[in-house]
Amino acid sequence: MKFTLSLWLLLSYSLSQDIFVQEEEKNLYRSAVEYSFDEVLDNGAYTFILEKINGVINIIGHAGSGTHLIFDNKVHAFSNKNAISILKNSQINVYHDENEKIIRIKKVSDKYDNKIISKIDLHLPINSNIRGEIKNSDLSISKLRGTFAIKSESTDSKLTNLSGDINFNTKGGNIIANKLSGSVQLNVISGDIDIFDCSSNTITNIENGNIIINSLKGKLISNTTLGETLISNIEGDLCKININVGSLKITNCKSDLNAKIDIGNIEVNSLHGSMTIFTGKGEIKLNNIIGNVNCNTNFGNVNGTNLFGKVIANSEFGDIIINKGYNSFLTDHSIDLITKRGSISIRLPSDLPYSINSQCHNLETKSAINSEIPLKEEFLAAKVVALGKIKEGTINCNLSSNYGPISIYTN
Repeated sequence: MKFTLSLWLLLSYSLSQDIFVQEEEKNLYRSAVEYSFDEVLDNGAYTFILEKINGVINIIGHAGSGTHLIFDNKVHAFSNKNAISILKNSQINVYHDENEKIIRIKKVSDKYDNKIISKIDLHLPINSNIRGEIKNSDLSISKLRGTFAIKSESTDSKLTNLSGDINFNTKGGNIIANKLSGSVQLNVISGDIDIFDCSSNTITNIENGNIIINSLKGKLISNTTLGETLISNIEGDLCKININVGSLKITNCKSDLNAKIDIGNIEVNSLHGSMTIFTGKGEIKLNNIIGNVNCNTNFGNVNGTNLFGKVIANSEFGDIIINKGYNSFLTDHSIDLITKRGSISIRLPSDLPYSINSQCHNLETKSAINSEIPLKEEFLAAKVVALGKIKEGTINCNLSSNYGPISIYTN
């Protein structure tokens, strides 16, 4: 059944219809209804408000004016009359306020949601705004520009080709975001977030779930209570990560990185930018970092290969292994490594003029400090100190270990 409305005399009105059903098979009935609003312009003035609707919801934008809404329901009932009664108590009403430029889509009640399978298609002008609440649904929104503010529960959402101010909150559901641009905030409780091929300044907040990001241009701020974070191919001014419990892995990042984890490992491969990272309990693994590095762990080892800028590394309980690289575009190549309980191994570029100050505490043996660079050793109370330099010795290299040896090599 198709129902097309074009009311011009009233500024605000609600739309409802008689309900007709068709039996598709035993105890299964179908009812479909359509609404059209030709007066809705493609200029971003209209806002569509969703209230308590649920089902398989597909919202898609199209070029030009006009709106087309389709509600297709299948009802489990023991008779035609029973099916109509159920639908009347769960009817979706449409309210059109021409003055405020609002179309409100509201479900009367969720009492019979367990008996109804709804498929909802909303065809809107590309320049449209959406806000509201959805639950127990599969939601897809695509090809729109505007402001989007959605709260959902027990709903998986797929967002594609959206541009504007995008804010989604989900409790018990996953979000897949593809080709978003503008300002994006995704908040999830008990669910995962997948982001790919987006150009947006993005904020994610997640409790009990994983985040996967592949190909993002823009600033990223990500907060996780419990879950893993995997990031690849990101480019922007800043990548800021906070995780309570969970590990972080980053690959191919052109951005400054600021990461803090209470419990979990940090692994970074190929980063062009400076980094400041911390984990309370976990390993730190770094490779091919073109920029300054400041990394700290309370309980865990630090392993860095091809670190091309300034290196500061601290471990309260763990070993530090660093392979220092050289990049002529970077000006600061100083090194400061400290472990309160562990050993240090470092490999230095032989062409850089380092001034080496190494101190090994609580290990008073001749093998406490082993170096391929000639050093002058001094055995003091509870520590061994070894000093030396390469060429003019204009770059500081400070090494301090406790209850573990120090090894110094050259490339």
